[in-house]
Amino acid sequence: MKRLVQLGTSAVLTVLAWSFALGQEPKFAPLPCSAMFGKFDTQSRPIAHCGTVSVPQDRSAPKAPELETVVLPVVTYRGPTATGTPVLFLDGGPGESAIAAAQQALFQTPFGQLLLRGRTFITFDRRGIWTDEHRSSPDLGFADYQEQLPRGTAISLLRDTATRVAKSLRVRGVQPRNFTTLAAVDDIADVVHALGYKRVVVFGASYGTREALLFVRRHPEMVESMVLDGVAPPEATTLLDSATIVNAGRATVSRIVDDCRKDEACNIDFADLQAAVDRLSADTSGAFRRTAKFPDTAGWRTVGARGAAILSVVGIASTREAIRAEAPRVLVELASQDTLRSTLAARVLAAAADDPALTHASGQRVPLVRYIALCGDRPQGEPFAGDRRVCDALGVPFSGPEATTRVVTDVPALLISSGYDSQTPSHFADEAFGALSHGQRVVFPMVGHIATVRPLSMACAAVVIESFLAQPNHAPATECVSGVLPAFSPRLSTPAPTKPR
Repeated sequence: MKRLVQLGTSAVLTVLAWSFALGQEPKFAPLPCSAMFGKFDTQSRPIAHCGTVSVPQDRSAPKAPELETVVLPVVTYRGPTATGTPVLFLDGGPGESAIAAAQQALFQTPFGQLLLRGRTFITFDRRGIWTDEHRSSPDLGFADYQEQLPRGTAISLLRDTATRVAKSLRVRGVQPRNFTTLAAVDDIADVVHALGYKRVVVFGASYGTREALLFVRRHPEMVESMVLDGVAPPEATTLLDSATIVNAGRATVSRIVDDCRKDEACNIDFADLQAAVDRLSADTSGAFRRTAKFPDTAGWRTVGARGAAILSVVGIASTREAIRAEAPRVLVELASQDTLRSTLAARVLAAAADDPALTHASGQRVPLVRYIALCGDRPQGEPFAGDRRVCDALGVPFSGPEATTRVVTDVPALLISSGYDSQTPSHFADEAFGALSHGQRVVFPMVGHIATVRPLSMACAAVVIESFLAQPNHAPATECVSGVLPAFSPRLSTPAPTKPR
């Protein structure tokens, strides 16, 4: 192994691929925990163990010489006091790095700290993940998606990019259809076995909950229990569709109105909140015209937007606590003021407006594996295009009924949802819960997506999860949930900004 380290990372991956092609079972190949495996602090570095596990790209033809072998980066954390069954972390996206999410988010929470101190913790990046460190092989890269009006122009450009990228991948021996969610599920079993474990506790976050459920269906004997936060079950085929997110955003606004009414200070400050929401709801044609100084364009503009779109934007953004706290003030301001007072209100208006001058710069760098996963998981295609045009360009068909069939299992499972979550609305967890004979259900009504990492709920979430892991067949300790009551910002009587003459 010292010789392999001297050869460098690319040579190591090549040698590992040769070994797998010769028919060896997947094994964990240790490597130094260099910057390729992310960032390690003084607490995590001494207990971190890094390496790779090689698996076939196409399990139906594991020795196909024309296909590049998949090499998965793996990081485990095992302290001197670690006891019990290891915890395996599956992150969301789809297409996000579990290694990075653990290091940058989960370890900053009470539950993450408990994991580092008390259990062996396993993270690995699913096949095809793109990262700045390029630790996966093959790294499928990304596509730049640029919002444009009309929207069909943006979709055409995305389809052209997908066609070009897929062609270059096939030249390298990479078939995009081999990187769907179902294709990645058996990798979990190989990683666990390569590390020498027979069973794990699976912790899935957001889209990672889908992989967790599919994994427990294929390999129930390997799962002691599951914790699913932000549940995205296989049968939720409308997940991430614009209509689903918009409706969830509107539902979140209704929750905000109700929660403000129950909060004495908020109810006094914003007695007109319901009336403001009613005025915005009534407008579906874009009659609202407001003047604001838009930070991104550095200028004053008068912009029209549909009131219904404004409500959706506020609801979707309220998964962030800072925005949720300001939501009553912003909604009242947008409904009643001709000239907007706050920067946040201007940003909401810009997001809701059908104005190319305000939206032309909106773009995102999307990991290619995200499109591939959604194409395989959804019969209607991925949500950016709203159909299968991009999927056809990538050559990724729908994976079939297994990808969307409800998971039935008697493995103990804890399902956590959040009331201000428009990405994985709590009704998705309700649907999955009915098929889990040993399931437990917990809802944090006043926090956003992934309660485990939200500042207001993370301490309580840690108590809930730890109590479940200690006794997975008993109801978890949920007394603290009712105390997670974030405050709303007060109403301020600030003067309106002065528009230059």
